[in-house]
Amino acid sequence: MLNMDTLADAILAARLDEKMPAPTEQWIGSADIEEAYSVQHAVLGEIERRRGARIIGRKVGCTNQSARDLLGLDGPFHGALLSHTALASPARIARSDYPFIVLEPEFALRLGAPLGPAGAPHTAESVADAVDAVLPALEIVSSCHADWTRTGPALVIADNGSSYGWVYGEPVINWDLETLMNARVTLQVNGAEVATGHAGNVDGGPLGVLAWLADRVPLPEGTFISTGTTTKVHFGEQGDRVEARFGPFGTVSVGIT
Repeated sequence: MLNMDTLADAILAARLDEKMPAPTEQWIGSADIEEAYSVQHAVLGEIERRRGARIIGRKVGCTNQSARDLLGLDGPFHGALLSHTALASPARIARSDYPFIVLEPEFALRLGAPLGPAGAPHTAESVADAVDAVLPALEIVSSCHADWTRTGPALVIADNGSSYGWVYGEPVINWDLETLMNARVTLQVNGAEVATGHAGNVDGGPLGVLAWLADRVPLPEGTFISTGTTTKVHFGEQGDRVEARFGPFGTVSVGIT
């Protein structure tokens, strides 16, 4: 049986000591989902300790079929949003700081009341009153694995769901479900539109994603939840200026140097 502590150490060495890629091929197909979340918990704890970071929210990945097709997965997973990699828009990041950069335009939600498994099963309707703001966001996705598209769900989950950063815009407090579900998203790179989408492109809409997460993870008041990409993803390169527009929910942008 392969040691999960060794897997955590390999991911941490890659993330914190720039020992990329992590030698994780031996775990492909050998770790189950429960073990993977245990490794993720250990990895996050050490990142918090060594970087002075804190968990400010959660990300949910593979909440639409195109994302699942890219990674060969059959359902969503979750990871954490960390304070030291959360950037206010407009943001600037360095291409050299990441093995690769994938940018995902996502609706984010801020909770004004706690949610969690104690109240399960949740629905999109039952969680709506707990949301006090909607934010435009871009998730920065990367991976410590040599070939992230073939690792399977367990290794993606262990590496904090491939979440390596988060760019967020201004919170919109006065929102309603109809406006949210009908909001169109456009992704522009260097002024040219490269993808479009809308809130309904994630499973059950952003509130449906929140309900799925709340059934599984305690979510304190003030937590941010990034609910998955609403458009095709963009593989970012040096020199890119990427902007995601969320209609009445504002704009978020990042430049890659």
